[in-house]
Amino acid sequence: MTLEFKEAIFGKEEEIEIPREESCNTCSGSGAKPGTSPDTCNRCGGSGQLNVEQNTPFGRVVNRRVCDTCEGKGQTIKDKCTTCGGDGRVQKRKKVRVNIPAGIDHGQQMRQAGQGEAGVNGGPPGDLYIVINVKPHEFFERDGDDIRCEMPLTFTQAALGDEIEVPALSGKVKIKVPAGTQSGRQFRLRGKGARNVHGRGTGDQIITVRVITPTKLTDKQRTLLKEFAEDSGETVDEHSDSFFDKVKRAFRGD
Repeated sequence: MTLEFKEAIFGKEEEIEIPREESCNTCSGSGAKPGTSPDTCNRCGGSGQLNVEQNTPFGRVVNRRVCDTCEGKGQTIKDKCTTCGGDGRVQKRKKVRVNIPAGIDHGQQMRQAGQGEAGVNGGPPGDLYIVINVKPHEFFERDGDDIRCEMPLTFTQAALGDEIEVPALSGKVKIKVPAGTQSGRQFRLRGKGARNVHGRGTGDQIITVRVITPTKLTDKQRTLLKEFAEDSGETVDEHSDSFFDKVKRAFRGD
């Protein structure tokens, strides 16, 4: 079953349709024509197994194998049900309402008791197992019960500090970015992650900031940054583009 990212986080209730075999209503799962009943297998006596004796150098060994007359069922059907052909089960499509718990993760399974295939010879049905597939989100990434994301910061915001708004699973939150924040620094929002599917609390949202270096500067911005570098004691080569010229000359063999 495929879920959107937030559907897995918050849970949902959905009706699904599955193909499955169910007990034949015509013969009540016996496989015999109405008014008749299966007969006990004459070959295995109803056990569904045969004992095969074999002489070996170590003595006589008795092996058991499935009866080939009744195929292990212990019964044979003379007059088969026309609806199921003697199988006792028919193929149908069944609608099942599924309650998906909040916090379920990719690859986890859900067991729906009694919603599987019909049992053999009118026996109880098996279970249905639903394997969950969660679509990736364009902004959030799941890490266990924690939710991770990245937020861009301008050079000015990182240097001077700022209060920024960050998307969260349940809305938006504000965090304070201190002055001098470096790219890659992480901020943790307690309890803003995914709920544990087994009820063991809630994870956190971890925000990693990435400082974005400006690629296009005006003349005024260049002058201000150069003054900033000089005040910091840094030496800036204004002809940094010449580095690419050096690379070109190296390829030419100059």
